[in-house]
Amino acid sequence: MNAVEVVAHRGYAAKYLENTLEALSEAIKAGAKMVEFDVQFTKDLTPIMLHDDNFKRTMGLDLSVFEITQRELQGKIELTQISEVEEVMVWLKSNPGVKAFVELKQESIDVHGLEVCVKTLRESCDPALNQCVFISFNPDAVKVAQEYGFMETGWVVLSYDEVGAKVSQELSPDYLFGDKEILPDDGSKLWGGSWKWVIYEVTSREVAARLIARGVKIIESKEVEKMLS
Repeated sequence: MNAVEVVAHRGYAAKYLENTLEALSEAIKAGAKMVEFDVQFTKDLTPIMLHDDNFKRTMGLDLSVFEITQRELQGKIELTQISEVEEVMVWLKSNPGVKAFVELKQESIDVHGLEVCVKTLRESCDPALNQCVFISFNPDAVKVAQEYGFMETGWVVLSYDEVGAKVSQELSPDYLFGDKEILPDDGSKLWGGSWKWVIYEVTSREVAARLIARGVKIIESKEVEKMLS
């Protein structure tokens, strides 16, 4: 397989703590030009880099993100590796050749509201907006992100079926993300459209080669060096 475009899933998460500046930086050192990170919101609506709505799995602290304020977060020794999105934008600006896929998580939408979350995230991403791609499993969030001025967007497809195809056509995002497990096993070409297909979580170059033959343009993986070698 020739060189493949790789998105570092939550940074170089196979070797470093996911959704940290270290994981993002190490992904770039390993040769990635694209990274993905997740966003949740604190109690006082500060967007931070985090996948779950609780810090327990990654940070060892059993605490909901919705129960802590920005100031309290900064005072927790256990959470020193958590970064606000504004800090991530500073890092991104210092790496001008890097594109970041910024995923807004549904738990925060449920707690704070869709438009509030998208608007606040858009404002936080403003310093490096041209390097950011807003993505979400929620199609309404993608639509609002387009309206609020995100230059590029992506939708994470939940099901590879007629409903998924219809929503994709209506949204017309720049990227379609999909778990490799939702795809049919027949080797057929994937839906065509305005988008580039990004498939996750891929850790085999052989699997990546088969996906590329089906029209996939980008592979998302936590195994950055393995997929780029």
